[in-house]
Amino acid sequence: MLPSTDYDDILRADLAAATEAGDADRMAVLEALLACGGTLALYEPADSRYAIIFGELDSSDHVAVFVPGVGGDTNLRDNWLAWARTLEDAAPSTTVILWKDYNDPADLTHAVIAEVVCDDRADCGGRALSEFVDRLPLREEQTLTVVAHSFGSIVLGAALADHQLRCTNVVVVGSPGMSVDDVRELHLERQQFYVERAPGDPVAGLGLLGVDPAATVFGGTWLATNRPGAVAVREHSEYFEPGSEALANIVDVVTGKLEATERHRRSVADTVENLVVASVSLPLLPLESVTRHYRGPGFRVLLNVEHSLHLAANEMGGLVRRAITLAERSAGRAGHALFSQESGPEP
Repeated sequence: MLPSTDYDDILRADLAAATEAGDADRMAVLEALLACGGTLALYEPADSRYAIIFGELDSSDHVAVFVPGVGGDTNLRDNWLAWARTLEDAAPSTTVILWKDYNDPADLTHAVIAEVVCDDRADCGGRALSEFVDRLPLREEQTLTVVAHSFGSIVLGAALADHQLRCTNVVVVGSPGMSVDDVRELHLERQQFYVERAPGDPVAGLGLLGVDPAATVFGGTWLATNRPGAVAVREHSEYFEPGSEALANIVDVVTGKLEATERHRRSVADTVENLVVASVSLPLLPLESVTRHYRGPGFRVLLNVEHSLHLAANEMGGLVRRAITLAERSAGRAGHALFSQESGPEP
């Protein structure tokens, strides 16, 4: 069960102390949490970690736990609260819980370094996420979907792979990787795992931390983000834009309308990228088998080697995809220009 502590009183006391100390950053976080309109289900003052419930948990048919990414020094980005409220507004009979009970790295670069040196930050976050979900007083018929953005997908990966997180479905958006190479390592079926990768997202698709979840070899379902006529989604922070196909697909997964989701149509560049990554990664299969079962001396060295080689494979595939995409765009522009010249001005 969730704790019954009155966190609002604790927040107000902390806000008074922060105001007296002139701590502007902490004041901004506490004021945002108090004014967000949700119910605090968790609050740890020392690290500014929290969980906020938007909606009626007791009466909703669906629950979405939103795990955001890197929060910097304050552990809160301005858009996280807005994203959670947008998802609640768009998803019928759904309670959305913004969960941020983990310490994140300063930025994505530090996240990659931390993972390579086997920092336990993501693992501790994964354990905390699994334990939090276990404490939710859900009815048997309620669905639970975990929606993770950016570094939050790494924490989610640890929760699923190593800490028996129980959920109905999973959606990851803007993911740099989940530190695993196959959806089966997350103890999920293909029809439970959904991923979105916007075409202009500089973080998703790089495969910095394991195989890109949108890759065919990963085994999940890649959802579309940009239906013609819908609000465009091009950046790392646009997956929750109202009126976008990206948000509509997330809502369909959260509310169990899986047959209504629109799949991403893979391009030639996507296909070639997958082939490159799969070909380069093929020699790593014996090493993956070792690191999956071996925990003796030298384990971390082997794991670092595996991470480095996978990163190289993903980077190579990404370079090929970007090169093909650039070539297709250049050819399209050249063809358009040639057609315009040949057509000439209208009589």
